[in-house]
Amino acid sequence: MKRTILSLILLISACLALQAIDRGMGNPKSVYIQKGTVAANLTFGYNRWKATGEDDETGVVLAGLITDTNGDVSVSKISLGAAWFFKDNLSIGFRLGAGTTQLDINNMEVLSLLSLSNSHVRRVNYSGALALRGYLPLFDSKVVALFGEGRITGTLGYGKNYEETERGKEGTYADVSSLRVGLYPGISVFLTNSVAFEISLPLLEGGQQWENQIKGQEHESELSRTFFNFKPGLTGINAGVVFHF
Repeated sequence: MKRTILSLILLISACLALQAIDRGMGNPKSVYIQKGTVAANLTFGYNRWKATGEDDETGVVLAGLITDTNGDVSVSKISLGAAWFFKDNLSIGFRLGAGTTQLDINNMEVLSLLSLSNSHVRRVNYSGALALRGYLPLFDSKVVALFGEGRITGTLGYGKNYEETERGKEGTYADVSSLRVGLYPGISVFLTNSVAFEISLPLLEGGQQWENQIKGQEHESELSRTFFNFKPGLTGINAGVVFHF
């Protein structure tokens, strides 16, 4: 029930940001960001977890559910975005991003039901997006505003899962591509005259993903996925700082 209410609130916020509706909370004609402004932002992140034990079959306990964890995991992401305001409170822009994931598990026991060992994963992806965004100042404010962003995103990447054997690395190689469209509402707050802090999350997303796999350099297979989600993507919350010129 709470998720449904939150979905409705965010959807209404996004619609308000794109339509000329005035119910006393905000005036769509009020200027939050002027025509001709250029906005840019850069975000990046890096996380690494490393667990070791006396040997490959011993390690740390995680949340009491995962035991004998021995391995190394690292995740990194970087993205660059820019937008031009062709009209007051309305902008068009692009986003470029890249991400990598590396997973090396020597040993892991999950609830004594699942055991992993000698498992290695590599993932690399590159993305590009076109975005249209509209702002609705709250109470005619020039400091706080809701926004709704429509976005088309394409992604290309590759990955491999393998084990270390006497003959070397053996596993599966995959080429992955996807195309998605989505609606991303959020809130923007100016910290100074030209620097704003914003938070957004996916609300409505749909698209297609394709994956081509080659196992052992001999056997080829394909996997495709069609998806459509209408719910707040709490795991996809994005926070960042945007500079306006």
